Amino acid sequence: MIFITTFTKEIYQICGKSLLESFINTNNHKKHQLYVFFENEDDLHTEYYPEWLVEWSDKPYFTFVNLMNYEYDSKIIIPFVDELLRSKIKHTGEYSSPRSVKWFRPVAAIHYFYELMGNTNFSSIDADCLFTEEVSDSFFESMLEGYNVAFLGREKFNIMRHGGYAPDGSYVHTNTVPATDADRHTETGYIGFNFDMPGTDSFIERNFNYWLSEDVLNLEWKTDCHTFDATRKELVDLKYNNLCEPMGEVSPIGSRVIEASVLGSWFIHHKGTIGPVLYSKNKL
Repeated sequence: MIFITTFTKEIYQICGKSLLESFINTNNHKKHQLYVFFENEDDLHTEYYPEWLVEWSDKPYFTFVNLMNYEYDSKIIIPFVDELLRSKIKHTGEYSSPRSVKWFRPVAAIHYFYELMGNTNFSSIDADCLFTEEVSDSFFESMLEGYNVAFLGREKFNIMRHGGYAPDGSYVHTNTVPATDADRHTETGYIGFNFDMPGTDSFIERNFNYWLSEDVLNLEWKTDCHTFDATRKELVDLKYNNLCEPMGEVSPIGSRVIEASVLGSWFIHHKGTIGPVLYSKNKL
């Protein structure tokens, strides 16, 4: 399996380095590859490794690609979308503000990888995830067989169990509340794409074009999670494996759906590692 993710220097320092280390420490580097699409804010269009990634440059199982150099339809697409949308998105909350353009980065990385590699199966993961065990290719073959996309859809959750860290460092249940529409979007910390099924390319194209066409402006919330869900609801003829389906109507504690799904046998997601830090610094 090929995994892809996105880094800035700050994300790398907060959690990205740990992700790379976990990939090696669990021996996943022996069978799999990891592509990092980076944004180097000190030199946006560099053709070289940023100094903060140089230590990994001799590792053949890691590939680093400057996302800010992605050219699509004769446009450098990240600054193009930033300029196109930033002034048009009103601030109505965490999921909709001029900073929502930052959520286009993982969507663009998925599209860029597809352009680079063609019909190659891959998994998109968040930078605040960690590999905890070695995983075999047969796991992905079984999970994706007969499906275009494997995802973590929370739309059926009616009860949310919130969580927090106890003094001893354990993650515990803190309170239970009714779910709202704002809770039910897909968790895009993991998405698997299967090109053995026809139409997977159409999903990637439509999700990408939600941003370029400005259709994202018609959504109540403007994140990669919400354009993913809008695309899924449009392309109803594709086959989707919702890994949250066995969880029923009650969320796992802290909505840690990766750990509660079949992915949890080899993967964890430290939700809340990146967002609150970057949001407080006006970077998300």
